[in-house]
Amino acid sequence: MITFYAAVGCYRIKTEDGRKVAYIQKLGKYHEISVPEFAIWSALLWQVMTYEELKAAYEEIMTHQTQPVPDFDQLLKLLLKRKLVISGVGYTGVDALYRMLADAFVVPYRISAPRKAWGLIRLVVKGKIPVIGAISAAKENKLKPNEARVVDLVEQTPLSTAELVRCFDLDLYDVSTPEKVIAGIYTDCESTQQEIAAEQFWSPNTNAVLEAVSNLYLTRRVILEIP
Repeated sequence: MITFYAAVGCYRIKTEDGRKVAYIQKLGKYHEISVPEFAIWSALLWQVMTYEELKAAYEEIMTHQTQPVPDFDQLLKLLLKRKLVISGVGYTGVDALYRMLADAFVVPYRISAPRKAWGLIRLVVKGKIPVIGAISAAKENKLKPNEARVVDLVEQTPLSTAELVRCFDLDLYDVSTPEKVIAGIYTDCESTQQEIAAEQFWSPNTNAVLEAVSNLYLTRRVILEIP
């Protein structure tokens, strides 16, 4: 069996009493998070990891802590319970990836041009990347057709991965209103998100959508949300 993990939401830094505090923003709400929890969550942001990879990343990050290091398994269990981290289990990598992403809403994420440029400048100054590398990184990589289609759909409204598969199956392009989402995706008024997730697992479009969503997530073009 294979288990994959990914981060939910995005982070926000707030200044409180003169110190910077990290929060996870999920569905518009801020969630407090401890430093050890943030170590796990940040290791997963825009990454997909196995249990062993995640534990190794956590232990590496925490090697510089002078305080006793909290138990990894307890922290991971708490993050899963709070739905700040999601997981999927399957006999194959595709199975595990689908079970992790099926109910996760795909939300567009963009770094503002000035912020992105400043980040690249800092990397060049610190010698982390050469100037030519910064120029290359500054250029937007052209999206593949399926990735572009996913982006077009989720820019209209956040959709789960299973719902995106249904859009591909039914050749849907307009999901700009809740009414169109319901009429197009939930053709059976009794259908639920869980039922669609189970049904779309067998779709011939599942692999294509999984690849598109995964690539968009790994290249920091989208974040994942879950209620």
